Amino acid sequence: MSSLPGHIGLDTATRTLESEEIAELQQAVVEELGISMEELRQFIDEVLEKMDCVQQRKKQLAQLETWVTQKESEVAHVDQLFDDASRALTNCESVVKDFYSNLGLQYRDSSSEDEASRPTEIIEIRDEDDDVLTIDSGNLT
Repeated sequence: MSSLPGHIGLDTATRTLESEEIAELQQAVVEELGISMEELRQFIDEVLEKMDCVQQRKKQLAQLETWVTQKESEVAHVDQLFDDASRALTNCESVVKDFYSNLGLQYRDSSSEDEASRPTEIIEIRDEDDDVLTIDSGNLT
C-alpha cells in the first residue's frame, strides 16, 4: 500500500511491529534461558552437526560437488578436443588446397552429398607389377 506524505505506510508499520515482536521474543529467550541469542544459535548448530541425517547430507553434498567439478573438468577437456580438432581440420584443408594448387588443380569446397549426385570418371593405370592404380578425376566434362 502506498503511504500519504508524512505518514508511515501500512507495510512499514507491520515490519516495525514484527521487528519489535522479534526483539521482545529474543529478550524473553535471553531472560528465560540465561544465554544470548548468538549462544543459542551456536548451541543449535552444534546439535545439528552431530545429527546423523545432517552428516549424511553433508557427505552427499560433498560427493555431488566432487562430481560437478569432475564433469566441469571433462566438459572443458572435450571442448578443448573439439577446438583442437577444428583447428587441425582447418590446417588439413589448407594443406590440401596448397597440394591441389601445386598440382595445378583447382580445389572446390563441396559436401559429400554434392559429390555423390555427379557421375565421376575413374582412370585405371596398370603398373609393371600388375597392381592397379586408380585415379578419380572428379568430373566427366
